[in-house]
Order: sequence, then C-alpha cells, then structure tokens
Amino acid sequence: MNLSRAFIASKPNASAGCKRARAPAGAKSSPHTLECRRATVVKLADFMMVRISIPSVSVSLLLTGALQPSRVDAATKQAVDFNRDIRPVMSDTCFACHGPDAQQRKAGLRLDVRDEALKPSKSGKVPIVPGKPDKSEVVARLFAKKADDLMPPAEFHKSITPAQRELLRRWIAAGAPYQSHWSFAPVTAPAPPDVHSPKFKVQSSPVAAANPIDRFILARLAKEGLQPSAGADKPALLRRATLALTGLPPTPADVDAFLADTSPRAYEAVVDRLLASPHFGERMAVPWLDLARYADTAGYHNDSLREMWLWRDWVVQSFNDNKPFDRFTVEQLAGDLLPNATRAQKLASGFMRNVMTSDEGGIIDAEYLNIYIVDRVSTLGVTWLGMSVGCAQCHDHKYDPVTTRDFYGLYAFFHNVPERGKDGTRTQNPEPRMPVPSAEQEAELARLTNHIAAADGRVKALEGKLDAAQTDWERRLAGDSRLREVSGPFDRFPLDANGNGVTHDGRPIEGKLAGETSFTDGAEGGSLRVEGRGHVDVGARYDFEKSDTFSVGVWLRLKNTPSGAPLGKMERDGPLRGWDLEFHAGKASVHLIHKWPDDAIHVQTEKDLPFDTFQHVAFSYDGSGKAAGVKVFVNGQPVATKAVKDRLTGSIKTAAPFALGRRGGGASPFTGRVDDLHIFTRALSDAEVATLAGGPTFALAAIEPARRTKEQTDKLRKFFRETQAADYIAAKRSAEDARKSKADLDKLVPSVMVMAEMEQPRDTFIKVRGAYDKNGEKVGAAFPAFLPGPERNPTNRPTRLDLAQWLASGGHPLTARVTVNRLWAMLFGTGLVKTVNDFGAQGEWPSHPELLNWLAADFARDWDVKRALKQVVMSHAFRQSAAVTPALLAKDAENRLLARGPRFRMDAEFVRDNSLAIAGLLNPKLGGRAVFPFQPPGIWEVNEMAGGGWKHQRDDGQYRRALYIYLRRSTPYPSLLTFDAPNREVCTAGRARTSTPLQSLVLMNDPVYVEAARAFAARVLRDGGATDASRLEFAWKLALARPPTATERAVIERTLATQRARFIAEKPAAESLLKVGDFKNPESAAPAELAAWTAVANVILNLNETLTP
Repeated sequence: MNLSRAFIASKPNASAGCKRARAPAGAKSSPHTLECRRATVVKLADFMMVRISIPSVSVSLLLTGALQPSRVDAATKQAVDFNRDIRPVMSDTCFACHGPDAQQRKAGLRLDVRDEALKPSKSGKVPIVPGKPDKSEVVARLFAKKADDLMPPAEFHKSITPAQRELLRRWIAAGAPYQSHWSFAPVTAPAPPDVHSPKFKVQSSPVAAANPIDRFILARLAKEGLQPSAGADKPALLRRATLALTGLPPTPADVDAFLADTSPRAYEAVVDRLLASPHFGERMAVPWLDLARYADTAGYHNDSLREMWLWRDWVVQSFNDNKPFDRFTVEQLAGDLLPNATRAQKLASGFMRNVMTSDEGGIIDAEYLNIYIVDRVSTLGVTWLGMSVGCAQCHDHKYDPVTTRDFYGLYAFFHNVPERGKDGTRTQNPEPRMPVPSAEQEAELARLTNHIAAADGRVKALEGKLDAAQTDWERRLAGDSRLREVSGPFDRFPLDANGNGVTHDGRPIEGKLAGETSFTDGAEGGSLRVEGRGHVDVGARYDFEKSDTFSVGVWLRLKNTPSGAPLGKMERDGPLRGWDLEFHAGKASVHLIHKWPDDAIHVQTEKDLPFDTFQHVAFSYDGSGKAAGVKVFVNGQPVATKAVKDRLTGSIKTAAPFALGRRGGGASPFTGRVDDLHIFTRALSDAEVATLAGGPTFALAAIEPARRTKEQTDKLRKFFRETQAADYIAAKRSAEDARKSKADLDKLVPSVMVMAEMEQPRDTFIKVRGAYDKNGEKVGAAFPAFLPGPERNPTNRPTRLDLAQWLASGGHPLTARVTVNRLWAMLFGTGLVKTVNDFGAQGEWPSHPELLNWLAADFARDWDVKRALKQVVMSHAFRQSAAVTPALLAKDAENRLLARGPRFRMDAEFVRDNSLAIAGLLNPKLGGRAVFPFQPPGIWEVNEMAGGGWKHQRDDGQYRRALYIYLRRSTPYPSLLTFDAPNREVCTAGRARTSTPLQSLVLMNDPVYVEAARAFAARVLRDGGATDASRLEFAWKLALARPPTATERAVIERTLATQRARFIAEKPAAESLLKVGDFKNPESAAPAELAAWTAVANVILNLNETLTP
C-alpha cells in the first residue's frame, strides 16, 4: 500500500516562519507568532478533512516559501572597506579580464594589484588615480553613456548597480586604498566587544554577555538596530542540540531528565553528554566524508567495488576520540610518512586514496594518473584552503592569486604515489593497500604463523634423519612380498601420454579425450591433467554387478580442497546407477548404487586427503553388497572409513560409459591429475594393494644402492619421502595445512588503500593548458607563493608530511578559518562565510569577520573540535528561539545577523536516521562493512558492468544509520540523493538544500519510511498508554520532544478517527499497508487500529517541524 501526499516542503531557513514558535516562558506570543505556529497543522486539518483516501493517503502541508535576503549595505553608513565592499564587485565584474590570469588579461590592464592599477594602460589612460575619480578611466568606463565604452561590456552579462558604481567612485576619491585579501592575512584574535558599554543599546542575557561569541553578535545587532531573541524553550533546545551533535532525536527519557533538571548546568550537562556520545563521531563523519569523496565503489564506467570502510570507521573514531584537528589533518595527508607510523596512522592516509579510479581496458595510463593527482590537489584546496585551486590546472586563476606554478607545485606532492592510471583490479583494492585484520583475525594469524614456524622446524629436523630412515626401510623390504608383482587379471592405463590403455592380455583399450585435458609430469612418468572441463570417455567397460568382486588403484594429485570424481561408471541423472570413486571436500568416497539414495553403498574416509601432492588411492569390493565389503587404501595403507549408506539390494550395472575425470554420465567433474590406473576383477589383499602402491618404485629397492642410476636413486628417495616417512609427511602436511589456513584467512582480512612514496620520485612538469601529455617547465613540490610558508631548503625536497604540517600549523591563515566556518555552518545552516567552499575573491564577505577571526585563533590554540563546538552551542546565539517576526523577515530573512536561533532542514542521512530512531527501529551499531537496506528494484541494473544487483539485507543491519549504507557512485542510494546527498565523485564542502515534490513522494511512499511509520505506530500503541490522548502525547514526545498544542491535538484526533473508520471498512487496504517492510506487526494490535495509527504516524514523521528542527 502506498501513502501519498499532494505536497510537502521543508524550505531551509525561510521555513522558520512556520516553525512552532512557542514563546519562552513568561513571554507573550504575538499574533504573527501564533499564526505561524499553527499554519502547518491547521492547513493540514483542512486538507485532511477533504481528502484522506484508501488505499492512498494524501496530505498537504502548507509551508512558507523561500525568501531571498535583502542585502545590508553597511557601506552607505560607514567608510568604504576594500575587502568588504570593493573586492567582491571587482572580482565579479572585472577580474576575469583584468585580474591574475595573464593569458586572459585584456589591454594589458590589471586591477587586482594596486601598483598595476595605477599604471597607464596601453591606451595611455590611467585606470585609477587615487583621490581623483574624475580622472580615473575606471570611473569613466563605469559611467559611460556609449555602449562601446561601458564596462563591463554587455556581452559579459555582468552588470554593476548604481550603488556599486557610487561605492567605487567613493573608494577612489578616498585614495583607492587596497588591502590584501582578508582570508590570506594572518589570523589574529580581536578582543570581544564590551557589550555593557553604553554605545551598545541592546538587551542581553547573562549567558550572552558572558560568551565571547555572543558579544561579537550583540555588537553587530546593535549596529543594525536589532535585538536578540529570547531563549528557546527547553524541549526545542534539547532537540536542536541533540540533532546538531548526534544527528538523532532525543529519547523520551532524555526529554524527561532535561525538563526535570532545574540546575544552572542542566543544558551544559546535556551538551557534555552529547559530545561524549559515540553517535557524535557518526554525525561529524558525514560532512567529512563529503569532503573526502568517500564511497564504496571506484566510479567511472565499471564502478567496481573497493574496500575503504575501515578508513570511514577511523574517521568516526577520531571524532569520538576528539583527535586534535592538526593531528587529524597530518595523519590523513601523510600518516604513512610519520616516524614509526602506526597501522592506524597509515590507514588514515587513505583520505587521498578515495579518488575515483578506472580499470577500463582502453584508457591511457598517464592520462588517468594525471586525473587522480589533479583531483587530490583540488580536494586539498577545498578541504583546507577553502578555495577552488583546480582552476589553475590550465591557466593562472582568474580571480585568486593561484598561479599554474602554484598548482603544479602542489601536484608534485602527490605525484610520488606508486599507483597506475589503470588500477587493474575489479575484485580488490589496487596498490598501495594495507591489510587491517580485526583483533580476532590478528590473533589467529599470529597463531598460524607460529604453527608454521614450528612445523617447518620439525620438517627441517626430520630431513637430517631421512637418509638413515630410508636405508632402514630398504633393509626391511629386502624379503617383503610387496617386491613381487601383483598378479592379474587387470587392465592398466599408464596415462604417460596420449595413448591407449592395455588389458591384462595385452589388447589396447581406446579412450576419447574430450574438453580441456593435457598430459604433464606424474607419479610414474606422465599423468593426465583435467581441469573440471575435460575427461576421457573409455566406453562400455567395467560394468560390474553387485555380486562381482573388483579393485581399483590409481595415483592422484588433488587440487586445493578436492571435489569431483576422478573415475567412475555412473548415470548422470535419474537413479544414478553405477559405481565411482569421488571426492567431496577432501574426503574420498566409494559409491555402488542401484538407486540413490535409498538403495546404495556409500563409504567415506574419515580424514581428508592431502592436496597438491601425488598419492596412491585404491579400494576393493568383495561382492557382498555390504559397506563392510569396501576397503579404502591411501599410499598402500588401509584407512579408517565410515558407512554413510549401507543398503544395496539391486543391480549396479548401467549403460553409462566408464570415464576418467568425471563420472561416466558427465557429472561431478574432477580437477587434478590422474596417473597409472589399475582395475582388477578381484578383491586385492592388503599386501597386494601395498605392492600396487609401490609398483615399479618398490622394485627399485631391490637394486643395490651402488648399482642404481641417479634417476632411480632420486625416484626412490622421492617416493620414500612422500609416501613412507610418516613423521616427516605429517610435519609437512601440518605446515601446509597451516599455510593454507593462513592464506584463506588472509583473503578474509579487509584491506584499505593507503598512501605511499616511490623510492625514485617522478618528475613533475607544468601541463600546458592542463593537457596530460604536454609537458612544460619542470617544477618541484612547493607551497603556494601567495601564502606564508616555511623557508625553502634547496637541498631537501619537501614531502607530503611537510605539506600536512604546514596546513596544520597555527600560523596558517586558512585552515583554522575554513574549519571553524564549516563547524558554524553545520550548527547554523549557513557559515559566517556563506560560501564555505570559496574563501577567495569570489567568496562572500563574512557576516561577522571579527567573530570568524576570533573563533579561528581560539581553535588554533589546541585544535580541539569538541571544545570549539561546545563553545558555539553554549552561546545564546545557538540557544535562542528560532521564532520569526515580520520585522526580522524584512530585515534579515536568511538570519545572517543571528537575531534568532538556527532552523534548517536536516541533511539526507539524518532524515532517514531520525525516522528510524523515532520508530524504534534504529540499529545503533557502530562501524563495520556497508549495509544494504531496501531500495527500489532495478537501479543497480542500470550499470551492468559491475554485475549483480542490490541484495536487500533482511536482518537488522538494514536499520543501521545512513552513514553505513553502501554508496555506489554511479547509482547512489536514491532517497539520500533526493535529499541532496552528493554522489561523492568529487570533494563537496557544502550541500544544497532543495525542496522538491519528489522529496514528498519519497517520504510518503518509500517503503523505508512507510515501515518506519508502521513501527512508530506499534511503539505508540505499546508504550503510549491506553487512550488516544495519551498515545498522541507520546507520539509528539517521540517525534518533537514536546506535547501537541490544542489545535494540533484536535486535528490529529479527527485524522485518527477518519483513518480508523476507513481501515475498518477497507480491510484489504489495512492488510496491504501493514505488509510494507520487514517489521513484524504486534499480534496484540488489531490490523485496522494499527493501520490507522500508521497513517497518523506517517503524518507526524513528515511534519515540517519533524524535518526542520
């Protein structure tokens, strides 16, 4: 059953106008506030009374539209500031033709550097004459009447407003003072304003006055004539902080505890608890994985799998451990280069290995290697510099002072990784990679390593005694009957080469080779090699009856863990009549069958046979029709067997041919070597089988040692060591078994791609216009010239470690600014610098530049992420009410001045996590391999190259956090993509927040959310009390951490009544709805009742307030 709604929207920021804006205790609600508080639910009520249908439920939620902010033009009230007022205008309209890029510069005119702007241009006119705007060509062009003279040109599609023209004129009149770009200047901490000063006419709470953050914000509000909002109520504040720091809603117990705690430190205690939660690291990891372009596949055409989840788990753990951000930076960029680097530090370096890679056959290796390195430089620029340095790949940056030389100086730091453009693998991580065993795997690997060493030691000790042991063995054989030939009649297949077998009386036995067969070295001369797809068809021979006696002996070399029949005469289908020698998982079996499985003998060895070595395997049958009449021998010695089937009454004769390499009917193909087959029409004695196993080799023991040829000596020596030296054989097999177990375990150990350095560094050249195959000037690893860097040592090439330490140094002008701005954006929805990925000339001027500098300087003191976050969430700016008024909307629609608290739609992963947590479905397990919850069928099949489809995980792993959902770049998880999650193909510093009808369809129809509504309903019925009123209270508490208002209660009660009546009347609709997902319905709940509450739960999960806290 589908749950559909006509439309739901959750506009970021502007939707705060419809937030339930309950005034704080003691404050009065304005009519506008009350109207906004109830708009959603009242319109929902009106709509639901008109249309809630079965089998679909349609709900329309009325929300406010997005409002564009009005620009606050502070420059009209104060002196013109170049960085704030002039640079943005010039960067947007002038620098593309008259900026840093010399190749694109027009008329020889450069305006981004003061000295250049004061020089005459090619026309002889001076662009800027300080203090004399009327003599400045820039002013003349800005105010020109003729279209040909006007700047910027019309074809540039950039215009300057009259106010901007006037700003430029005033700036030149004031002397045209330039400033270095604000974000490239050293970070200094300004003193927080004294908001108690009489010049600040603003009401401030003790919390705000005490927090340095609030003092900067209060000072700005005073200049704008605004007041901060009162504090948010406790339920709203608890939900805001909990979602901000963990990405999950508070539990009812959390709500009760916080409401009951009236101490001054109640909120701080909540913040400390949230920062200590293991879910904090999961929440913090999501935006960092966007930056790192983390995914579970490689991308490009094949989009093959890769294992990087261990690196993802390292990120989560690092945030939970509060790893200082400078160490966090160094370990991810150069953990492999740290002195005595630990496994965790090497693992951390996987950050730069998250780049997309290709294994397509036709790609040019050098081209794709260049693509990978360019991606790493671009990622470095966005993540730590907050700039699009990738523009300088082909030419000097058009707006920022990043030259092509700067770009390839950074490129050289990453040009020394031992990797290829064609990674060459679709089944495992390409090199360089590092295995990362779990604690249990590591312990087992250590045990196996020790066991191998001990077994090898025993083998070596026994090897010194083998010659003497062989002499004793030969002496004992001197009078042994096994030195005599075994008498016939028998048929023999030497299998030394492609030729016939021979009967006991010398007649040839012809066989037909079929499929993949060949001849190679054997135990006695050559041997037949079959690889599972080949066999020899011998024809209608050896058609024994149940009462016949016969024996078979053959030399076999089993491959790996052997399965299949090296020989047999048995039907392929039906009763499987006939006989065979077959291996299954290393054990030898003899079958004599009339009708399987009811009328048959099946005898199986108790122990596995060794593989990858020749051994003689034989069995004899005495014609008794009993399992006891079958004896199995290995290397001439009888071995213990068990009777799996022991009831043979009918005939085993069959028309199926006798075959080598499989059963005669074509089933059970064998992989390995077959040599020197004997078939007797009688049951051999134990001594005869031993003689057969020795064969010609035993006869060599009768020759005096001095008269043996070298070939005979070597053959006898080899035979003794492989078949007769029991202690030696056991020690070797023990070592081989342990090696195999270790190899098998090694295959199960997950790996992670890491960084590494080549012994001989590659040369780096500037790529002319970015072309991979057009080398220009040779360059070395270097820091960008426009930023302060360490003194260059001409004798030492700087390394990635030097680069990482430079970025993580307290004196770096960008790292701290960029990072605290992203943290601010995470908490407020918008950064102090709105363009979180651009701190360059095209970026936006900070809304609070002094606050940004103060936060950056404070953060760089200790790089403590949790302390930085706590400082912000403890501020009044974060804790104030998000209620909006008409005056605030008119003055500051985007809340850049921070006169009210933050409110914006949660990110895609947390939309899903929030629904599962409210429903009680969320699996809180941390870390581990990616999971596969429900997704619509057919999506993965779009890319057939990768093979296989999405396999829906039906256990509780499907309810884990969205952070752990398998992310395939070519076909990302669709519901996350719908809510603006990136596909992680490139570094992403800030997500868009769209509001689309498709999001509404996902929330109301995707089985994940419908199942969450079912579980939510079941939880409410189970734990919410016995009445509708108490259950609705509980539902609101789970979803919104507060009770419903009277209006909301009235609406939702009518909804419940309507749905209850409809589902009682429409039993099939209720049953259909309750089948969505794997959640098991409680037996105590009537289907119609549970379905009605499911519809109500779905509405609550989709309220604007639920999605936009």
